[in-house]
Amino acid sequence: MGDEQFEPDLRALHAAADELPLDDVVRLLGNPHTRSVLVSLHDNPAATLEELADIVAAKDASETGTITAPSDRHRIRLWLYHSILPRLEDLGFIAFDTETKAVTDTDIPDAVSDALGVTDPE
Repeated sequence: MGDEQFEPDLRALHAAADELPLDDVVRLLGNPHTRSVLVSLHDNPAATLEELADIVAAKDASETGTITAPSDRHRIRLWLYHSILPRLEDLGFIAFDTETKAVTDTDIPDAVSDALGVTDPE
């Protein structure tokens, strides 16, 4: 899943998520941090905010060839907590417990997983 090459099949997303606002789904998938979170949740559907922040920060550092500073991780953690995870919860993709800071349930539509290239082989 290369971020610069990300081109989801909008028809497949629209057909699979007919009850979801397509613009919101596409907007979220347009964000590389959101894609990293969704891919991570596909592999580990019961992640914590801390784990997700570590994963996103590590992916950023890997792509830029830098070392993640604590301030970078803190910024990502705040963004996940206040923006990405609530939006994913609003769409029904996850349940996020703000007290325990844990993703307690995932229901990521197959079309989204397919678009991210993380569909389980059958």
